[in-house]
Amino acid sequence: MQIKRQLFFLHIYNFLFSLRIADGVWVVFLLSRGFSLAQVGLAEGIFHVVSFLCEVPSGMAADLLGRKRTLVISSLCGVCSALLMAFSQDFWGVCLSMACQALMYNFCSGTQEALTYDSLKAVGSEDTYLKHNSWLGISAYVSVSLSSLLGGVAALLGFFPAYAITATCSAICGMSALALTEPLVTEAQRQRTQHPFSQLGPRLKEHIFRSFSFLKNNPRSACKILASGAAAAPIYLTFMYSQQHLLDGGLSPLFLGAALMLLRLSGAAGMALGARVKVRLFPCALFCALCCAGGTFLAGTFWWPLALLGGVLAQCAESLLELRLDASLNDDFPSDQRATLVSVSSMVYSLFMIAASPVSGAVGDAFGSQWSFWTLGIALLILTLAGGTIYRILFKNKSKT
Repeated sequence: MQIKRQLFFLHIYNFLFSLRIADGVWVVFLLSRGFSLAQVGLAEGIFHVVSFLCEVPSGMAADLLGRKRTLVISSLCGVCSALLMAFSQDFWGVCLSMACQALMYNFCSGTQEALTYDSLKAVGSEDTYLKHNSWLGISAYVSVSLSSLLGGVAALLGFFPAYAITATCSAICGMSALALTEPLVTEAQRQRTQHPFSQLGPRLKEHIFRSFSFLKNNPRSACKILASGAAAAPIYLTFMYSQQHLLDGGLSPLFLGAALMLLRLSGAAGMALGARVKVRLFPCALFCALCCAGGTFLAGTFWWPLALLGGVLAQCAESLLELRLDASLNDDFPSDQRATLVSVSSMVYSLFMIAASPVSGAVGDAFGSQWSFWTLGIALLILTLAGGTIYRILFKNKSKT
C-alpha cells in the first residue's frame, strides 16, 4: 500500500464530505419555499431518528462489506440527499432527503477512522494515527467553517443551484473514495474482499456477538465511549444556542457568520493542539472536560465577547478531548470490529443528545437562554467529577492510562 497516496485521497474525501454549502441555510431555504417551522422541526426529527437507528448497522456494513465500499455508499447518499432537496415538490421529498443525509453521516461515521487506522497499521505506522487523524480533523473543521462562510453565497444563489453544487461536491467525494485502497490487516478482511456477500447472515451474527463481547470484557473502553458522548453533546448544543445568544448579547448580525466561523476554527485549533499534548489520557480528559464545563458556563454570559470566548474555550477543549479519546479507542478496538465499535460511540452521543436537547431547550424557554448554557455546564461539571471519581475507583489497581 502506498500510504502517502492513501492519506492524500483520505484528505480529499474528508474535506469534500464536510463541504456542503446548502446545509448552513437549509432552514432558510425551506421557509422561503413555504414550509412551516413545524415541518422544519419534523424533518430534523426524522434525521435524528434515522441516524440513531442506522448508526451501528452502518458500522457493521463497513466491517463486513469493506470500508472503501461503505465510503462510496456514503457519498452516494449525499448526492441523493442534495438532489432530492433540490427537486422535491412536497414535504415527503424533504423528509426523504433528510433521511438520506442521515445515512450519509452514518455510513461515514466510524468507517473513515477505521480505514485510516488500518491503513497505517498495514504499513506498521499505527503509532502515527494521532498525528494523521489530527490533520484530518483540522481539514474537516476548516471545510465546515468554509461552508458556514459560503452559506450567505448559497442563499444568494437560491436553493436549486446551492443543492446542485452540494451534490457535485458529494459526487467528487465519492470518486476520491474509489481511489482509496482497502487495507487488509486480518484474514477476515482478506476474505470479505474476495467474497463480500458470502455467508453474510452467519458472519453478521458472529460479528454482533464479538463486538458486544468486547465492550463487556473491556469496561475501560466502554468508559471512554461514555466520556466522549457526555462531552460532545453539550458542546454541540452550546454552538447551536450561541447563534441566537450572541445576537441577544449585542453582536451585530453582520458579524455573526465570522463569530460562528471562529467557533469552528477553535475546534481545528484543539485538534492541532491534541496532536502535540503528551499528557496521560486520564488527566488530559479530566482537564479538557473541566474546560468544556467552564467554557459552556461562560458562553451563557450576557456580554457577547465573553460568551464568544467561552464558546471558543469549550469547542477547543472538546476537540482536543475527542482526538485523544478517538486515538485511544482505536488502539483498543480489534480491526475486524473497529467501524462497528466506533459507531457505538456515535450512538452513545445520539443518546446524550436525545436527553440533553429537549431538557436544555425547555430550561431556556422557561428561565431564559442563559440558563440553557448554565444547565449544560453544571451537568457536565457534575458528570466529570462523578465519572472521574468512579473511574479511578474502578481501575485504581490496574495499569495506568
